[in-house]
Order: sequence, then C-alpha cells, then structure tokens
Amino acid sequence: MNALNHWRIKPFVNQLTSIVLAQLVEKKAEKDRWKKAINQWGSSMIFVVIATFVYLYFFKLPEAAPFENPLTLIFGDEMVWICTVFIIFSSFHMIWMKKKYKKADDDFEAIRSDFIDRNEEWWSDEEQWDQRHIVFEFMKKEYNINIFHK
Repeated sequence: MNALNHWRIKPFVNQLTSIVLAQLVEKKAEKDRWKKAINQWGSSMIFVVIATFVYLYFFKLPEAAPFENPLTLIFGDEMVWICTVFIIFSSFHMIWMKKKYKKADDDFEAIRSDFIDRNEEWWSDEEQWDQRHIVFEFMKKEYNINIFHK
C-alpha cells in the first residue's frame, strides 16, 4: 500500500512529509529484497554442500577400492568439481550482495535518522504535530519502520 495515499495518515502529513515517508518505504523494501536474496543464496549454498557430502558418502566412497586414495576419488569426480565451482561462485556472489545490502541499509538509516532529527520541520501546523503519533504507529505497523526514535 502506498504510504502517500493512505486514508489514515493523509490528513496528518503534508506533501513534503509524504514524499520522505515514501522514500523510507522504498529504501526499506530495497533493504528487505537484498536481505531475502542473501538468505536464499545462503540456503542454496548449504543445500549444495550437504548434497555433495551425501553424494560422496553414500555413492562414491562405498565404490572405492580399499587401497585407493580417497582424495583421488573425490577430486576425480566431475560432480564434486561442479559443486565446488558453484560454492565458490556463490561465495563471491554473497560477498557482492552483502555490499549491496550494506549500502541499502546505510541509505535507509540515513533517511530515517534525518527524518527523526528534523522531526519539527515535517509537521506544518499544530494539529499535524499533535497527531504525528498516528503516522508513526502506521509506519511501524504497516512497514516495520520505526520513526519514533533512533
């Protein structure tokens, strides 16, 4: 739901405040998207590592001759190499995504801190100032954005 046009907060915000609130919602959504992507890639990496160990333990090691070197058996298998390449690629991709998440988090926190610091400027008249807690509660409930305090 668009924070600019919600009927519960429309009477209590002016146009400038609604623009800043919309930016907060947008930055929070971007931050949440990166967090979700990091969690998905991390889960897939864990799954591939577990699947590789299961494959090795149940399918490759029982076939090995008693005198054969297990390392030769492991590194001679193309499936292990494919999983290793995937894990290495995923690790670098996770590092890149964490940088993007950190940037999105910093942008969100900068806007949120600025909004909190300049709180008196956002409410143009006395009625809006007195009813600002409705907007704060709405943002906390609908978008999980705390603008009560830092």
